Order: sequence, then structure tokens, then C-alpha cells
Amino acid sequence: MVTRAELLAQGWQPEEWADYAGLVGPFWQRQEGAYRAYGLLCEGKHRNDRGTIHGGMIATMADHAIGLIVWDSVDRRPCATIQMNLQFIGAARVGDFIEARGEILRSGRSLIYARGLLSLGDKPVAGVDGVWKLLEGEGRH
Repeated sequence: MVTRAELLAQGWQPEEWADYAGLVGPFWQRQEGAYRAYGLLCEGKHRNDRGTIHGGMIATMADHAIGLIVWDSVDRRPCATIQMNLQFIGAARVGDFIEARGEILRSGRSLIYARGLLSLGDKPVAGVDGVWKLLEGEGRH
């Protein structure tokens, strides 16, 4: 089980969101080279009836984390997920800290291709890849 104090000591910072991400979190972030890594401190509200973290929560985290990596890559201009593929590889439980890292594969004028991995340390939980569309004149991401 990971504690908030341990995460803070490792350089993780809690994110403050007033929208959906704030409701389903707590999400964390820390800068790692050119990209930020994202994390989820798994709580009871995230589990399914089998005691593992719900697949919908894993999908939400993947979209949140990789979407923010895409958003940073386009200088925080508005963008939206238009396709996301998720492969469940392992399971997480309450008290675990899921980390998400990703990269931009290709960026065009309006489409950005990215992929990432969600893991518990060196144990994979899910792989993700997708396409994000750059929007003009709309919300944050």
C-alpha cells in the first residue's frame, strides 16, 4: 500500500480538477524528462465486486493521462480523444499506485497519435494507443 506521504517524497504532486477527473481521482503527476507521468492512488471507490480496480477506471485513467500528454504536446490547445484502444494486461487493487507514461508517435496538422503503458512499478496493467484531434476554439482537452 502506497501513502500520500510516500508519493510526495517521490516527487509526485496531486492534481486539482473541478470536473470529472476530480470526481474519479485522485490523480497525480510528476515531470519526467520531456513528458509528465501520471498516477492514480487506488481507493475503495475504484474497485469492482471482485476486489480489483474496475476496468472502466483503468480506461478513464488511460484517457486522462495520455490525453494530457497529447495536450502538452500541442501547447495545451484544445483536443479530444477520437479513438482509443485499450488492452488489459494485469490487475490492480485498493492501495496500489498505478503509473501511466506515454509518448507521441506522430503529430499532424489536426491528428495526434499516441501510446502509453499503465503499470504497477514494472508490472503492466494496461496498454493504450489512440488518436486525438486538435480542436479549434473549444474547451481545454
